[in-house]
Amino acid sequence: MPEMQLDFDGLIQLVAKNLYAEKKVFIRELIQNAHDSIKRRAHADPGVGRIDIETRPQELVITVRDNGIGMDRDDLVDYLSNVGSSLTKIEGAEIEGLIGQFGIGFLSAFVVARKVEVRTRKQGAEEGWLWENEGSKEYRLERGEVPSAGTTVTVFLRDETDRGLIQESEVRDLIRKYADMLAVPIHLNGAPHAENQMNMPWEKTGLTRQELQIDCHTYVQRTFNDLVLEAIPVRLEAPVRANGVLYISKTRVIDVDQPRTVRVFQNRMFLCENASDVLPQWARFVNGIIDTPDLTPTAARDNFIRDDTTRMLQEALGDLVIEHLQRLREEEPSRFSDIALYHRLGFAAACYYYPAFFEKFADLLLWRTNLGQEKEELKRLVPTPELLHRLRTLPEILAGLPEDDGRKRLACFTTLNTAAQYFEIANAAGTTVVDASHFYEEQLLEAYTRLPGVAVDLVHVDRQEDRDIFRPLEQDDRDVLRLAETMSLTLRTPFGGKISAEARRFKPAEIHAILRADARTTAQQKADEVRRDPNAASYVREIAEELARLTETASPQRLTVNADNPLVRRMAQQDLNDPVVRQLMNGLYNSAVIAHGELITSSTLSAFQAQFHDLMSRSLDFLEGQAELREAQARLRIEEERRRATTGPQPRHRIVFLITPFAARYQPLIEACRQTVEEHWGCQLIVGGDVHDDPRLLENLRLHMGKAHAFLAEITDANPNVMYELGVAHGTHSGRPVVLLREGDGKDGDADIPSDLKGMLYIPYSLGAGNGLASYLDREIRKSTALRELVEGDGWATYLSPGRLQEKIRPLALSPEIVKRLANRYPTVEDWQQAGAEEVAAFLGPEESEFAQILIGKAGRPR
Repeated sequence: MPEMQLDFDGLIQLVAKNLYAEKKVFIRELIQNAHDSIKRRAHADPGVGRIDIETRPQELVITVRDNGIGMDRDDLVDYLSNVGSSLTKIEGAEIEGLIGQFGIGFLSAFVVARKVEVRTRKQGAEEGWLWENEGSKEYRLERGEVPSAGTTVTVFLRDETDRGLIQESEVRDLIRKYADMLAVPIHLNGAPHAENQMNMPWEKTGLTRQELQIDCHTYVQRTFNDLVLEAIPVRLEAPVRANGVLYISKTRVIDVDQPRTVRVFQNRMFLCENASDVLPQWARFVNGIIDTPDLTPTAARDNFIRDDTTRMLQEALGDLVIEHLQRLREEEPSRFSDIALYHRLGFAAACYYYPAFFEKFADLLLWRTNLGQEKEELKRLVPTPELLHRLRTLPEILAGLPEDDGRKRLACFTTLNTAAQYFEIANAAGTTVVDASHFYEEQLLEAYTRLPGVAVDLVHVDRQEDRDIFRPLEQDDRDVLRLAETMSLTLRTPFGGKISAEARRFKPAEIHAILRADARTTAQQKADEVRRDPNAASYVREIAEELARLTETASPQRLTVNADNPLVRRMAQQDLNDPVVRQLMNGLYNSAVIAHGELITSSTLSAFQAQFHDLMSRSLDFLEGQAELREAQARLRIEEERRRATTGPQPRHRIVFLITPFAARYQPLIEACRQTVEEHWGCQLIVGGDVHDDPRLLENLRLHMGKAHAFLAEITDANPNVMYELGVAHGTHSGRPVVLLREGDGKDGDADIPSDLKGMLYIPYSLGAGNGLASYLDREIRKSTALRELVEGDGWATYLSPGRLQEKIRPLALSPEIVKRLANRYPTVEDWQQAGAEEVAAFLGPEESEFAQILIGKAGRPR
């Protein structure tokens, strides 16, 4: 019979265009052949095999060498030279782990090669063979020198443009992508370490579950250009054999057609990437690596045949994901909550689009609910309103609800941007409400009520009456009812639509009113989505805005006024025809719109702006009308302070007023005088800038100089302010001791001193005296007889400064602010001796009140 002719060149073109369109695949095929050769030798002669790859880009040469079983002349003729004949396929049933199947992978070399050279020697044979082919149906076969068993394939590239295929970095990346799992070390260009990992994390034994997850997490993080939230090891034996790792990505997706990174290996050799149908369609948030011997690869080994095995693998992996999430929910609930929160939209989308996933996962979905604490407790527990919710599953929520005739009532709301007000209302009412306002949630909540064994009735609190939240009016609410009726007759939306106002009682009383929505049509919901879409064309958004205006005009908005609110009750008692009261009614409506959020549009914002402008104008009128009254009150306060300073009770301790320039260079003198007066003498030192009892500088100065019993004056620079204050001390307060201080040694004369002060005694001092300045001043100032008699005289209370008080009460450590307040209230030791423990405890506050008695004992000790 005549034989079919083989057009080898045509076959190569067919292979290149249809099976091996990606040129670099020939390296993968050579690695695969080397791997199978090593596996076949190990089956009969167990040992460690090795693959070496050498690249010489400048020479356009790449070599793949193995120490496998090798080939003899018959093998070269029957298999290598016979397209479609595969020894691996024949022995595959006997030897586990072989990759090759079709006997055409070797042809991929001729896609890029001008010549392929094979040097091989079969295990146990005494001679080797050289096989060469230059890309035609003819080949050359002859004996050759091959030192040991194994095969070396050398490919000579045809085109210089293909040099990049065999660059070392490119080949390294190819090894790690295609052959990372192969249990045979692959060395590149003589490197001592293997380029492939070989031993996968999920293959390790003796690890705890946590250790296995950590190893898998690390491997995925290194292998993929992705961030990992949770790693899920894969070890399946039935109905399909599969190993690997799945992981929940940190990349959030909600599109059902979002591509996924799922690498599939067959017998540890890479098949394809982005094989999304290995996982269930609902698992948009899951990526991974799967190695299975049970899938059937295509002829090019770049994909696999979709069959019943694929379907079984898909279901098994889906069950594995569900099982892992369920275990995580039970064992690490906080971590599960974090992951479920991060992928809320992905989980919800999966449930919405794939009922099979919803049936398995419905009880694990997290829903936002109110916290359930009273408002005062919430203030203590939750500092920011953004955190006023908790995440719970529906079984957890339903477990805490009362049952009525075998069914439970679940309160929810579905209008966007209203969570804060409904959560607050539910907390105050002591009930639970679910936020179902985001994508898919309303439909999923309704679908949950239809699941077998679920006996739940939904109550939409944003559009239905809920007896647990909105209570009817009482007998004394007639005025509030009249207010609501008036608002229904007079209020209009910014679009001119009607407002149907009603009155109810609900908590908390701080909320004036809320807007509640009726069931909306699909068209209205779509229009709202378009209005909020920043990418929508302007004319489309205008159409949606017009639809919103028409629907608002056609159906009135429902405004519920809170009869428990004090402001509403006060408003209801006013003349409801007064224009100001009408403005306040608009304010109630506008505050409800702001709380609702979803109804805020450019038109409502314009209305808010107009009312806010009116409010500011009225407030400014009020502020301006109060200005004169405040000034009069300030004058009265100043006069009262002056009167008390001259005629009222005088301090029981001695006060010394220091007249000094405010220049920074005199600060050491001020501190030394303070130490002398307050610590050595038990008197109080006042400097002009210490206390401001009067906003006017001169009045403040006169007040404090009037309280002083003696004066110290620094006259070095003859500062005009110092001279003025010294004049007041001598003139207005004559008879009170005055001591002059002057920097220097007292030998430089008095040329700079005003003539009125020449000839007067003064104390010279040095600012460089340091800590000794206070003792020096104490000694020198006491030489003034009048001042010494004042300091040493009897009948005076001992002043206790804040600094001295802080020292006396040690080791008690109170804040400087509290110490200052205590010193102002109890300025002397005698005041402390007469202080009551309850009063001191009130000053300390609840956290430190227990120290009141100890404080009195320490502060009241004599000097």
